[in-house]
Amino acid sequence: MKEFIIIAGTQNAGKTTSAWALYQRLFPYSKNTTLFVNGQLTNSHGELVYNEPPYETQLTDFKAILHIYGYIVAIISGGDYDDLLEDEIESVIAENADFIVISLRSINRAGSSRRMLKEKYSQSYTREFWVPEKDMTLTHPADIVNHVRPFADRISNYILYQTEYNQLT
Repeated sequence: MKEFIIIAGTQNAGKTTSAWALYQRLFPYSKNTTLFVNGQLTNSHGELVYNEPPYETQLTDFKAILHIYGYIVAIISGGDYDDLLEDEIESVIAENADFIVISLRSINRAGSSRRMLKEKYSQSYTREFWVPEKDMTLTHPADIVNHVRPFADRISNYILYQTEYNQLT
C-alpha cells in the first residue's frame, strides 16, 4: 500500500514549513528516523533546520523516513523540480514507504512536479491538503511554524489513523 499525501500550495505558501511541522508532530511516534538535510544524512532529534545566513529564517528542504507502528512514512519537502522529486520518490519507494508525503506547487503543466506525479504515480495518489493562508504579520520563525501546526496536525492525524495507532487508543 503506497499512499501519496500532498502538501499543496503556491510558491512561498509555507509548504516546507508545514512539512517540518508534520515531521515534528510524527517524530515522537517513530521508533527509527532517518533525516536528510540538503542531501546529507543528519542526526535526527526532531528539531527544525533553517537555511544558513542570509536566509536563517527560512527552513531548509529535507527528506525524512520515519518508522511508525510498523509503517514507513516518508516526508519529502522539496517538490519543485520534477526530476529531483522523481529521484526522491524512487528512493523512498525502495525503502518500502507506505505513506509518501510530498510538498507540491499548485501548477499542473508540462515539466511540473504535479504533472510528473499524476502521470507516473496516479494510481497511488490519494489525499491532498492545501496549506492555510499565510499570516503576513508573523515574522519570528517560531510564530510562523506555530501558525501551521494545526494544519500539520490534520495530516499527522490522518496518517496515524491509518496505522496501528488507531488500535492503541
